[in-house]
Amino acid sequence: FNGKEKITDLLDRRHRERISKKDDTVNSDRSEAVTYFDHLFDEKANKIQNIIDKLQSVDVDKLKTFHQLQNQITDLQKYLAASTFFLHNYRIKTCQNTINNLSNQIETQKTLLIPKKKFGFSSKKAQKIGSNLKNTDESADSGDGSSKNESIQWTLCDRQREFIKLQSELVDDKTITASNLENCVLKIEGAAGSLQLSNVKNSLIFSGPVSRSIFLDNCKDCKVIVICQQLRCHRSVNCDFYLHVTSRAIIEDCQRIGVADYNYTYPELENDFRKSNSLDRNVNNWQHLDDFNWLASEQQSPNWFKISDESLITNWNEFLHNFLIAKEINT
Repeated sequence: FNGKEKITDLLDRRHRERISKKDDTVNSDRSEAVTYFDHLFDEKANKIQNIIDKLQSVDVDKLKTFHQLQNQITDLQKYLAASTFFLHNYRIKTCQNTINNLSNQIETQKTLLIPKKKFGFSSKKAQKIGSNLKNTDESADSGDGSSKNESIQWTLCDRQREFIKLQSELVDDKTITASNLENCVLKIEGAAGSLQLSNVKNSLIFSGPVSRSIFLDNCKDCKVIVICQQLRCHRSVNCDFYLHVTSRAIIEDCQRIGVADYNYTYPELENDFRKSNSLDRNVNNWQHLDDFNWLASEQQSPNWFKISDESLITNWNEFLHNFLIAKEINT
């Protein structure tokens, strides 16, 4: 080497050493963050589990306890959502499964321990809507139009070219399930507890705030306009989501999933937000999706995209009108 080459070689070596030290520092910081996250997440989850385990044996205010548990689940979900940028997808998935398991236990215990109240249909219009639904928990009483179970699961299935509208007196804090819908419009107003959609094709789904989770499986060519705490979508293709989600949405075995900010409204939307309790109006992670089939954390999954301004639907009344005509759906 001549003098110039020696200097150049020395500078290159020092540059590589600085990069190596920087990488070591980043890896060390990430490792410390993951260790701290694991400790705190497990501590929070174990605290919730301990309260659930003691629900039946301890004389406490059950309603108050369930409300506190729901708040703790919400905090745990927010903590996971805020930490996903340094966690691997597998860890995110296992933590989400833990949260889902705790939520399911809470719902099971709530069903067992909280006395069930009666509710009645408030109008002929509500009865007409209710007649389109199947009650999977208990059949409605004959004569007085009331139901025996506060936590009714209303199930819609095997519908084609139908306009279905569910109003708040039918859905508040209930689980709504819909399967085998094709060329349909489903509008849900109120504050449902959870929503499950399966085998839905070429349909529009409008929903107000869903206080817990929305789960979709095997949906194709749909527009889904929803507000929720958690959203999971499996085995679905060519679906557009206009989304308000307070944690990060999850997709798995999906392709061509478009996302945009929730931009639908109806007269009682703000009131339904207040009824949902656990949803934060000011927190929306619509643009952050976790794809459990995509492990390259430094690159966005090719299975989802942000809907472009040119393709964005901004006038839902006009779009709905044209959809009803094109699908020959009577309202």
